[in-house]
This record gives sequence, C-alpha cells and structure tokens, in this order.
Amino acid sequence: MSTIAAKWTTARSALTACEWRHVGGMLGTILTLHVLGWGIFIVAILPQHYKLLGLGVAVTAYTLGMRHAFDADHISAIDNTTRKLMAEGKRPLSTGFFFSLGHSTIVFCLGIGMTIAAKALIGQVSNTSSVLQSFGGLFGTLVSGFFLYMIAILNLVILIGIVKVFLEMRRGRYSDHELEHQLNQRGLMFRFFGKMMKSIHSPWQMYPVGVL
Repeated sequence: MSTIAAKWTTARSALTACEWRHVGGMLGTILTLHVLGWGIFIVAILPQHYKLLGLGVAVTAYTLGMRHAFDADHISAIDNTTRKLMAEGKRPLSTGFFFSLGHSTIVFCLGIGMTIAAKALIGQVSNTSSVLQSFGGLFGTLVSGFFLYMIAILNLVILIGIVKVFLEMRRGRYSDHELEHQLNQRGLMFRFFGKMMKSIHSPWQMYPVGVL
C-alpha cells in the first residue's frame, strides 16, 4: 500500500493543480462524447435497425476506430508536435486530445454525408449491374491502393534515412540534428502539412490538423 501511495503522490506532484484541471476537463469531454454517442445509438438507432445494425456491429466499428487511433501517421503527428512544443519549454498535455477531437469531427461529418448519400443513391448502389456500382467499386479500389502504396513508399524512405543515421551512430558519428530531422519526417501528414505543423505553438492548434 505504501508503494502505491508513493507512486500516487509522485504522479500528483508531476502536474500542477491547473494541469490536473485540464486533464479532468479532457477526461470529462471524452466521457461525455462516449455517453452521447452510445446513448443516441441505443435509444434512437438500435430499435429501428437492429436487424442490420446490431450491437455487435457497433462494437466492432468502435474497436476498429480505437485501433485506427493508434495508426503510425497519427502517432507521428502527435509525437512530432509534442516534442516541438516541449523543446520550446511548454507542457503540451493536450496535443493528442485536440488532434483526436479534430479527427473525430471530420469522421462524424463524413459519416453524416455518407448516410445522406446512401439514402439518395441506394437504388443504384444496390443494383450490381448499375454503372455507379461498377465505377464506384473500381474507383474506390484504385484510390485505396494508390494511397496505401504511397504511404508505404514514404515510410520506406523514412526508414532508410533512420537506418542510415543509426549506422552512422554505430560508427561513432552521431548526429543529433540529423536524427531529429529524420524523426520529424515521419508520417504522411507531416510530409504534406509539415510547414503548417511547424507553425503550431499551442496544443489547441492541432484541432485543424486532426480535421485534415
């Protein structure tokens, strides 16, 4: 018990009272969004669509979303920004929170848009011989494949750069600047929005990055 108490005391002293309030606010927001989301699903959606959209489908979608949260691209964007802000002498406790909030916003909006589009085009989409069905299937596959290959190639280039730095370190020619440069190139988002992300000076500015 004394060990647990000591660890708890250490954890409490690591943050100021104001920072603990911020952490509490973030946890409260996350809990509220969960209650609203699952509440709307159970009360308004499940009773009418239980045959097609049961609780099992919802839990599966939820767990897949949780897994998506740990995608390398997300982690690298949050990590790069956190290290940048810490290097500036700041304590960016909410970097990941605002990024995930922005990402959740765009996913929510896209979900609504897809629902409206599906209702408008349900006849053509359900018809396997329609032009829209054929074109949509081919186009979707090509776009998905293109982005997956592009991400793989970019990550391979980054990996090669980091391996080169590591080999130089093994030879005794360590370059902190070069290693930092290679780490900052991680992730598809940082490749395309690097300049914008370098201009971030506060965690809340990660919200629009998450939307992107």
